[in-house]
Amino acid sequence: MSPGPARRLVPSYLATGGVNAPEHSALEELTALTATGRSALPHHTPAHQRLLDLVSDGGLTVMEIAGYLRLPVGVVKMLAAQLVSDGHLRAAAPLPDALAPRTNAGRPSRALLEEVMHGLLAL
Repeated sequence: MSPGPARRLVPSYLATGGVNAPEHSALEELTALTATGRSALPHHTPAHQRLLDLVSDGGLTVMEIAGYLRLPVGVVKMLAAQLVSDGHLRAAAPLPDALAPRTNAGRPSRALLEEVMHGLLAL
């Protein structure tokens, strides 16, 4: 019997430090988060610090952060909402196009995209 994937030492629900997200939080999976430059405070958990470290060089979406931190999206939303509320993160709402169903209006044709791909592969 081979060992399965390594189990977390700390369960995901403890990453928030037992603090609830602010009630006015409306973060979505595609909300972009950027650091304001403020350092973590003593009441922030190691997960808060890892999130701040992750976005210190540029913005990432909530979904990307969840993937990098290997935490459920709901936990990342809660952590991020706390950091936004504390002034450590800025949240930018996702573009309406990112949430809308995909249509081909205004998008290049498949043939054009294939030509570009073949050109890039030829480099």
